Amino acid sequence: MYRIIIIDDEPLILAGIASLIIWENYECTIIGKATNGPSAYEMIMDLHPDIVITDIRMPVLSGLDLVEKCKENGCDFAFIVLTNLEEFHLVKKALSLGASDYLVKIDLNEEALVNALERAKETCDLLVNKQNRLLDSQLKNNQEDLAKTEFRRLFLSQEAVSDIPEELEEQYPAPFVILFSLSPIHIDFEAGGGSYDLHSVSRQLMDILGGIAARFFFHYTILEYRQDTFLLTASFKETFSQNVIREFCQKFSVALKTYFELSAVYGVSRTKEKISELPQAFSEASTALEYYYFDSSSQVVFYDGQNSHFSQAKKFNINVFKKDLAAYISQNDSEKLASIFEEIITLFRENRPRKEQATSACINIYTYLYSFFETGDDSYQEIFPYTINIAEQLNHFNSLEDILEWLRSFCQKLCRLLEDRKSTRSDKLVDLARSYIKEHYMEKLTLADVAEALNISSGHLSNTFKKLTGTTLSDYIAQVKIQHAMELIDTHQYLMYEISDKLGFDNPYYFSKVFKKVTGISPREHENRVTYPFTDEGS
Repeated sequence: MYRIIIIDDEPLILAGIASLIIWENYECTIIGKATNGPSAYEMIMDLHPDIVITDIRMPVLSGLDLVEKCKENGCDFAFIVLTNLEEFHLVKKALSLGASDYLVKIDLNEEALVNALERAKETCDLLVNKQNRLLDSQLKNNQEDLAKTEFRRLFLSQEAVSDIPEELEEQYPAPFVILFSLSPIHIDFEAGGGSYDLHSVSRQLMDILGGIAARFFFHYTILEYRQDTFLLTASFKETFSQNVIREFCQKFSVALKTYFELSAVYGVSRTKEKISELPQAFSEASTALEYYYFDSSSQVVFYDGQNSHFSQAKKFNINVFKKDLAAYISQNDSEKLASIFEEIITLFRENRPRKEQATSACINIYTYLYSFFETGDDSYQEIFPYTINIAEQLNHFNSLEDILEWLRSFCQKLCRLLEDRKSTRSDKLVDLARSYIKEHYMEKLTLADVAEALNISSGHLSNTFKKLTGTTLSDYIAQVKIQHAMELIDTHQYLMYEISDKLGFDNPYYFSKVFKKVTGISPREHENRVTYPFTDEGS
């Protein structure tokens, strides 16, 4: 019989738990009840129970402080914590102290209590000899160190490993691998380019992961494979169960979301006959994660022979959109900019680029577009993080859908900037320059003329115009003049020198030179095209 003490400062809860099941049917017997921490401490130290069920928060001495105090004074036991929903943040500490399970009071029923008892009993079974706890603990640590050393050799060494210790083989019958890839829950460009600092919480993450894993697996070993990826090697006491693994992953996902605002994707390998086959299991788990990148319908992906190579991106090229992107940014046209982003997203969906290719394309788009918003005073620096930070952010995403969500978020930010920029002084300056040129295009116009008319420096006008439109002011003047030149030529009412003079060019030769630079043909060739739109191939 497993000897049990129940502790809760609410007598009704205490009585309710005690009467919820027939304890002897589950090889258990209640040897004591307490309504506060101090009396519970004396009872535990006196009776040395196998399992303690304690309220997580009590006056004077909380449930967690009680457990810590007992363990510090040499009394070891399995324990289950009782919690209210608003106290759920304390569960993390309970798990790190070794709680075998937690029960939410409002959801407590016979099935939940029995399941928690079964896990607590398993924990008790691991404490074989209470009189030799120190020796057992040392042996366990040695086994964990041995397992970590051997598994590091298996997964990180390039050489084949065959000399697996026999005791490790016995601990891991039918071993398998789970890869955990972590990422922030919220995908939002507004959140900034800086990646989540997983390094600072990795120790806590591994403690929580270990606390949960201990309740589900016969043996397990956790390695930090990368900053955002954990590798768990495990074995079941009996048959491999996908349902149990799903439950385990769900528990860990809840903890990740509650305490760290993180989510995870799980790639699970098939079981192997020997530990020496685990590198193949690692490859299978990696393939399962890659499969999730293309098909993110379930966060837990079991390897079953899937092929991870779904990319059709042999001709994937986003550079074709750059001209339109630049044009719509220069025009402050947020609607058309958004439509181009939708075309880009459609291209991603149709071609299904691999993660590295999709990330590279996003960085390409980002670095190209933020240059249109750069200013001399670096006022956009806080809005547009360094490219390396954006790359880190993108690399943390686990699926193509995550990357596309980031693209949408980036587009929304750009569109808001364009709307804001319509009312800024710089943009008004460009509009004033354009308006002045359109009114005075028949004059001999230069950058200095326009700057003087607007009462600003030539340098400031030149830099602002180029930055916001992507073209120089002189080129824009030439484009406006030549557009009107073509209209005049099309009327057939003027000679070329008359048009040149009318538009403020120094001489017909210079007019012809500018015309060809803008249109690619001479004024005379344009006139002939208009005059003779059709040709007789037989003539």
